Amino acid sequence: MDGLKNIAWVGTGPMGLPMLERTTATGKFNIKLLVRNQISSYANIPKGVQSIHQVNYYDHESLVEHLQGQDIVIVFTSFVPGNELDRKQIALVNAAIDAGVKYFIPSEWAPDTAGRMGSVQDGHGPTLPTDMVLAPKRVTHNYLLCRAAEKKLNFCVIYPGVLFELGFANGIFGFDFTNNTACLPDNGINPFSTTTLDTLSKVVISLFENPSLISNKFYHVADGVLTQQDVFLVVEKETGVSWARTSYSTSEVRKAALANMEEGVYGPTEYMHSLMTPFFGGLQVSRHLDNRELKVRDGEVDIREEVVRLVRKQLADKKE
Repeated sequence: MDGLKNIAWVGTGPMGLPMLERTTATGKFNIKLLVRNQISSYANIPKGVQSIHQVNYYDHESLVEHLQGQDIVIVFTSFVPGNELDRKQIALVNAAIDAGVKYFIPSEWAPDTAGRMGSVQDGHGPTLPTDMVLAPKRVTHNYLLCRAAEKKLNFCVIYPGVLFELGFANGIFGFDFTNNTACLPDNGINPFSTTTLDTLSKVVISLFENPSLISNKFYHVADGVLTQQDVFLVVEKETGVSWARTSYSTSEVRKAALANMEEGVYGPTEYMHSLMTPFFGGLQVSRHLDNRELKVRDGEVDIREEVVRLVRKQLADKKE
């Protein structure tokens, strides 16, 4: 089967933009970028993007028109509080079906939120308990499963674990390079699967080139497994000074976050604290990886070398 050429790309945030840059750099695809704000507000859009269009997720007819002629919709929209990720993605799925789009990749790009355990290769298991934070992604999964059962489109979901570069950029790693302090989840002892953006972009490109892989599956990929203590040791070695280290309980901050949400308080703190258990609570080390099926070679990236590279980048940025 020939590869997919016409790509409807949704999302230009901290992850969507670098993934877009890597994908357009191949020169293999016609990418139509869909954005929700005025086009003039988007800077640094890669030259390889064929066209950019402002869309209204809740104008079905207009959305269908924008998706006419596209082979696939791929989404990188955030699910922060108030972002209505479930409503937006369901709107995109409905429009894609009516426009004749055959493939859909929803916004995941994180630990497994569907409930497929890494230790269970065939089927789904109770990896994570349902909560208000995870609900929008699970709504999307279930909706896609329903539409796929009706043969209206095919989809796949990608779970890369912790996205390594973004972990430093958005602060979830808890390292303060200004004050040489670190606050580690559960003393940093829990292992977590992690993937670089370079590897993840290869996965996406492979899916575009091999659409038979987009077959209503939930895939797990990773470059390797780390602990926060591993990262901490590299940080201390590269900085050449001792760092002050504190710890917090992932289960306790999650309980507090969920208690607040039950009381109607749902903001950035509750959002992030509820995710610390799936990110760093030791639940998300996949025993089965789909790297080879997705045409990504195991061991191509030395994740510990990546730790060193990113720490050095943090130190260089600090000096500027």
